[in-house]
Amino acid sequence: MIPEETLPNIGTGVILAGGRSSRMGRPKALLTVNGKRMIDIILEVFHSLFNEIFIVTDDKNNFVEFKDVKIVEDSVKGYGPLGGIYTGLKSISNDKAFFVACDMPFLHIGLIKRLLNISKENGCDCIVPYTSRSIEPLHAVYSSKILGKIEHLLKEKEFSLNQLLKRCNCEYIKVKKGEYLSFFNVNTPEDLKELNAYESKI
Repeated sequence: MIPEETLPNIGTGVILAGGRSSRMGRPKALLTVNGKRMIDIILEVFHSLFNEIFIVTDDKNNFVEFKDVKIVEDSVKGYGPLGGIYTGLKSISNDKAFFVACDMPFLHIGLIKRLLNISKENGCDCIVPYTSRSIEPLHAVYSSKILGKIEHLLKEKEFSLNQLLKRCNCEYIKVKKGEYLSFFNVNTPEDLKELNAYESKI
């Protein structure tokens, strides 16, 4: 296996930015954590890992300021993260990419490198981390080989990522101690308050 620290700064990272959150009142990617927007926090990590970066969104106008990344409008709006992954895979120049939701600001570079490393070593469609609580399909590596499977799901109006994974050749990677915070995400104003409180202590 390739040592994680020797992985070059090549490859593709995709941020699933979606649209306006009904509970938050505005795009979650633009919410701030102690004065810094979540999208900026994620991009800092992505720029250290990838030479091709995409933001997939329902509305490109929300991200016109980002000149050093590629902004792609969701080609199948209304299908949630499944549609975002589909749009991302259709857009990338490589045969696979790391995808993450825009409301996960505590990315762990070592974990991402480990997933990328494993994806280079096997022919699996998806490399998905898991914890004792659940799998984490919004923090995973996906191959463009699954585009046909996604199209079939979209035709069936089946939006579940779990259903996608059941149809793919996946490898599930157990998360190590110290990496769990990667999956803290923001769904409600209370989550954002908790996140800001945590950040203010570190």
